[in-house]
Amino acid sequence: MKNYYQILNIKPTATDEEIKRSYRVLAKRYHPDVNPGDADAASKFSDINEANSVLSDPKSRAEYDQKLKEAAAPKPNPEDIIARQRAQAQAAARQAAAARQAAAARQAAYRAAGGMGGPSMARVRAQAQYQNAQAQAQIQALREQAFHAGREHGFAEAKAAIAAEKDKINATIRELQAENRRLKQENASIERFKKQAESAEQDRRDLEQELFNRDRELSQEKLRAKEMEEMLRSLRENEGNRKSAVQKCKAEIESLKEKLSAAQKEAKTATDENAELKKQNTELSEQKAKLEQELKQSEMTSTAQLQLQQDKRKQLQVEVEELKRQLNDVNAEATELRGEIEQWQQYARSEEFITDTERKLEEWAKKTQNDRRLAKSTLYGALGVLIWSTDEEIKIAHSKLVKRYSGKTDDAVVEKLKRAEEAYAVLSDPQKREEYNASINITPERIAEERKRIADNESLTEEYRNRLASKEFWAHYDELNAQALEGDVNAQFAIGELHYHGEDVDKDLEQAAFWFKEAAKQKHPDAMYYLGLCFIRGEGVDKNEETGNGFIRQAAKLGSKLANQYISAEEKKKAAAVKRSTTTAKKTTTGTKPTTGTGNK
Repeated sequence: MKNYYQILNIKPTATDEEIKRSYRVLAKRYHPDVNPGDADAASKFSDINEANSVLSDPKSRAEYDQKLKEAAAPKPNPEDIIARQRAQAQAAARQAAAARQAAAARQAAYRAAGGMGGPSMARVRAQAQYQNAQAQAQIQALREQAFHAGREHGFAEAKAAIAAEKDKINATIRELQAENRRLKQENASIERFKKQAESAEQDRRDLEQELFNRDRELSQEKLRAKEMEEMLRSLRENEGNRKSAVQKCKAEIESLKEKLSAAQKEAKTATDENAELKKQNTELSEQKAKLEQELKQSEMTSTAQLQLQQDKRKQLQVEVEELKRQLNDVNAEATELRGEIEQWQQYARSEEFITDTERKLEEWAKKTQNDRRLAKSTLYGALGVLIWSTDEEIKIAHSKLVKRYSGKTDDAVVEKLKRAEEAYAVLSDPQKREEYNASINITPERIAEERKRIADNESLTEEYRNRLASKEFWAHYDELNAQALEGDVNAQFAIGELHYHGEDVDKDLEQAAFWFKEAAKQKHPDAMYYLGLCFIRGEGVDKNEETGNGFIRQAAKLGSKLANQYISAEEKKKAAAVKRSTTTAKKTTTGTKPTTGTGNK
């Protein structure tokens, strides 16, 4: 039976808080993520979870304590049970023998009384009583004799059993003494190994604590790594969807390419037509000039012919303008198609980049783990840093260790601080560090190369996060846009707010005002407030302060905090303006003195 208290390293009288605290410490130490590939750690972690599950529940803990108490209770000795049963059997045999003797004596007295030739009943009774008394005396004597015989027999059996057990115990003692002598010969070496094992265990615990503290200091990076793992897991789960989406994107890109090609052909045709029209326009201009010259020369007086020529010229100009407009529309459509194609191409490249970066990040995580193993047995491991760490990183690691261990008197901690000081003395000196690196076959070229790889990985990770965040934002934006088109009032307001502030998308006040109107139709308070601002400021709509204030008052009635704050601020402004005008009027009245005319004498 497992002892859950020993597994959690607590006493049977431990409180719930002590159980939780011990569980958290042991779970962090033996967690599979901290000990990858360690089967013993995984088994211990399973036992720890099982123990915590039982002991953290009061009912389960009470049942477990009762079972533990029953398992620890002393079991009866089989020899004692046999001895008690033997004694009970002997006592029963003595009682049966005494009963048989008493019955035989009564029968003998009865037969004796019947063979006396008819004596009186009193004499027979007296004789029977006398014989009965003698029989009782004999029975008592037999009882005492049987008791003493049984006692002597029991003592003899007990002595024999004790002697046999004593022989067994003596043989066992001799074996144990021989084993003890053999163990004493190995005791000194065992004690030394034990001390070394305790020291190694303490070092291991210190290292685990140090790694735990280091992991806590690097919690931000772990959180990011977990987020990336979640993203990777999600991307792997949706791998099929992503591939189909990429294929769909590629198909759409091909379709868009075909449309672009057709648009380019149309644009080329329109350009050719435009050139032809320009040519025709030039010819018409030349004809116009020629006709005007002829008109001047011939001094045409017919206004009808002149009007006809002007109408033709205007018609041709209208046709030219229409062709120009069509050409501009075709160019705009072609530009839009190019933009869409570029967006799809960027999306495809981003997907390829994210997939490739995820693979590289997995490889980098394995490499970092190998680098830590490589540094563990070196002076770098004493400071808890990698071999390619910079001087500043080594200095910071040393400062943290000194701050953590200084002032402590524990021998293991003092020894660890001493090793850290020795390591820092070597690694903080450029010349000594170079010599030490050479002794462990680490060249300056390799350190420079590893540092460059670290910098490249950080840059790659930053770009990966940015692209992933951008992808998530646009996915969210597309979802909001779809919901807004379906009539979701909150999505309509969110889209309008994005375009109004222009933080993550291009600022578009007309688009913002449109979505605020759609949400205001469904009585969204904040949308009505923002729509009122748009009317007051003339943003995306024609300026109309009266309409804007009406929307803001309605938003305040519906409970918009922004609208109430705006109204309060406006009222304070009006009150302050009234106060200023009143104060100015008073100053003007007070400052005007009455004039007294003295006249000229």
